[in-house]
Amino acid sequence: MPFRSSAIRNDELIHTAVRRGHIISLEIYLNQNPTCINKIYTYNQSKWTPLLAACYYKHENIVRMLLHRFKPDIEILGTIVFDLINNQQEIIEDVSPLWTAVAVDHFNIVRLLIEYGNVNINHLTKTYGSIFRVACFNNNLNLAKYLVKHGANPYHVKTGSYTNLMLCASRRHFNLVKYLINELKCNINNQDENGQTALYYAVRSNSYEIIKFLLENGAINIRDKLRNITPLMRAALYGEINLVELFHDYCSDLEWIEANELLGATFGCVARLENFNKSIKYLTEAFQLRLKKNLPKILSNETIEIFNFIPECQTIEQFNQLISTNSKENLRIETIRIHQRLLGNMSNDYHHILRYYGAMLADTSRYNDCLCWWFYEIDLKQKYNICLKKEYLRCFINIFLEMKQYNYMNIPIENLIRMLKVMDNVLQLNIQYENFDYNLRTLLYLITIIARILFSTNKEEKQEISRNHRQELCKLIHLIIQHEYKTIKNGSFLLHLSSNSFTNSFLDKITYPCSMTLRLLLICGANVDVLDLSKNTPLHTVVQNETISNEIISIINLLYHAGAHLDHVNNKRETPFELIPLFQNEVIQHLKQTIDVRSLKCICAQLIQRESLSYDNLLPTSLVNFIQKH
Repeated sequence: MPFRSSAIRNDELIHTAVRRGHIISLEIYLNQNPTCINKIYTYNQSKWTPLLAACYYKHENIVRMLLHRFKPDIEILGTIVFDLINNQQEIIEDVSPLWTAVAVDHFNIVRLLIEYGNVNINHLTKTYGSIFRVACFNNNLNLAKYLVKHGANPYHVKTGSYTNLMLCASRRHFNLVKYLINELKCNINNQDENGQTALYYAVRSNSYEIIKFLLENGAINIRDKLRNITPLMRAALYGEINLVELFHDYCSDLEWIEANELLGATFGCVARLENFNKSIKYLTEAFQLRLKKNLPKILSNETIEIFNFIPECQTIEQFNQLISTNSKENLRIETIRIHQRLLGNMSNDYHHILRYYGAMLADTSRYNDCLCWWFYEIDLKQKYNICLKKEYLRCFINIFLEMKQYNYMNIPIENLIRMLKVMDNVLQLNIQYENFDYNLRTLLYLITIIARILFSTNKEEKQEISRNHRQELCKLIHLIIQHEYKTIKNGSFLLHLSSNSFTNSFLDKITYPCSMTLRLLLICGANVDVLDLSKNTPLHTVVQNETISNEIISIINLLYHAGAHLDHVNNKRETPFELIPLFQNEVIQHLKQTIDVRSLKCICAQLIQRESLSYDNLLPTSLVNFIQKH
């Protein structure tokens, strides 16, 4: 009696046999089910035919058997998953068996597929990655040459105008770089969509021999569009002296002088590279070269407050006078000015230096100076519409807390006012941005700090502020509340957030729920019955906390006296009272007593709901909405 099995069972057997390399079993199964030869199988995130799977697992004998016995379609595309470092994976879509064989670096399978005939050697993946490109990625020169011999196009560029030469330069594949330039005559100065060339990628990968070869073969020192720097400037920015020296005979006098200036500036104010002797050496050489080549600095007439309105040194005499003071701070600020001149106010590299210098000031407890530099950087970012990173904004909160909690210093109210304006601006510009919830929490922390300054009984937190400052703070918070910011995740408003239970590692002495934060929000006009996506009021939120009862009771009282309705229902028709954890006895008793004092209006609304009385066409909209909340 012949062996019979279900179609599903056969599929499992065929796919398992391919993956495990069981050639005899696979041949038997396919003989019984020949139509499965071109079937797409799914395995985790991979989607492939038996032939493509065999290529992926490097089963050369199975590939040979499939090609000669079953004549599969060698152009059916699939999806494969490659394991990368750090437990990450890359999913490649629209791959062919030949592309896959090259990707797993199996020369014999590549030969089998090409010799089988009619294979598309110039197939492209979904992101326009070519088969030749994969050989370059794997640094397989022999395979690359074999592919070109059989018709592969070595000049095809991937999405983003990213050439194979750029790829080889970035991965330090020197032999392939030489092959692409010497034998295939690839354009050495092609630029990707960011204006970066193979020379830039070689500098970024710190490949001395490739940079030298590219320069000797006509590579040009071109500014990119992304950072507005040349490969030479990039090497100088990272303090790569050996790479900078390679450019000496391949750049103009001015480029060479500015590279020395940038090297000196880097050693003067970049944390991991700080070396004042090197800084002075390269800056002095740059001044001497300017004098020798008659190339004086062209400085802007703009004077900047953060630099105390003092311009950059114009002459070597001025520079010698500056360093004669032995002031590291003066030298640092001079090197920051140099970065500003050479990189420009829009440069993220320049902004990074400003931020680092501010952090260095904070490390020595010069918090107010730190804030001046950080606000200057924020002003630049806002002026040029550059996105403010969420972590940078949170750093301001860290500084404010360090000032208060560890150093017992007064925070200048002007800085709190300025930060409120910054946060409001950031949230206005990014209403649906992925970091919106994170930034809204940052705003909440800021309001909490202000609330503790205003209301705390702890003299280390509280500080005296003028009536004008108090009014301005409340006015700004009122405007922020009017914007009705709510989290994208669950539609929580600031009042909900201040009523919820959470802590952050840096908020040592600030926990939520926080009655002082809620008090300030209510004073500034927050809607006491504002609803989140689940139609929970702040009262619904606070009673669910498992924190100490006293703080919860204080918040309940604040909400009640501000007009909160204790009998509002959420989407599940639950009142706040029904959500209190059973162990919160004190809260339960307190809310019971409070509920007993209800308005006639609320009692009527509950009666209408309980008796299912019709009211839609009899009452004004405002009353209809009121009843629906009960």
